[in-house]
Amino acid sequence: AGVMRSLVHYTIVLLLLAAGADAGDSCCKKRLQRLIPDAAAVPPDVHDGQPRLVVDPDPANVRPESWDDEDDGPWEPEMVPNPAFAWRPPMVPNPEYTPPTLATELEEEARKAAPWVVLGVGLSALLEAAQLPVEALAGLLRCAGPLGGALLGLATPLCSCGSLPVAAAFVRDGVPLGAVVAFLTATQSAGIDSAAIGWGLLGPTAALARLAGSLLLAAAAGAAASLALRGGGG
Repeated sequence: AGVMRSLVHYTIVLLLLAAGADAGDSCCKKRLQRLIPDAAAVPPDVHDGQPRLVVDPDPANVRPESWDDEDDGPWEPEMVPNPAFAWRPPMVPNPEYTPPTLATELEEEARKAAPWVVLGVGLSALLEAAQLPVEALAGLLRCAGPLGGALLGLATPLCSCGSLPVAAAFVRDGVPLGAVVAFLTATQSAGIDSAAIGWGLLGPTAALARLAGSLLLAAAAGAAASLALRGGGG
């Protein structure tokens, strides 16, 4: 109950931080940009083989029958911007840019992380409140091997103090040492809460790569423990 109350209080604090995550962003975006497009840059007539202007494809864009070159001058069709013209002005230093202070940077990073921390803490709290069915999981791990232990460790919201009693219960229930070592290694490498924060701050590629790396590391540690146990004849 005490753990759940702490999680609830922690979640409320983070929600309050997240509520102000976007406050004042719109008025400061231009000022905070280190580089801005050069307003004095002139687009070229041709860029990467694409002209800046093309003939207007409107069927009405044809030479009028009453047009007289001697009186009206040479007729030229209407030109419109070419949608394939991909030129962009070069970026130049923003004279109004002011480097943020350390306090401002810390506040901004805290606001970015807050919603994802809330998500991770909430998921972990739900899983912890559900109580781990240790005996049922031990039955699965007896045949799952190091990879199964690593997968369970990643999905279990346990810290180092919480995972050790569970691992001890697994050993008492006859779970092979390789699966137990993989479980312990995975619980220390990553988890649901850190995966949620990584997804929000670093993107899905980095978050999934971290989970995959943790899975491989934990499975390798479990396999090494199994080999060592066999080599020692235990």
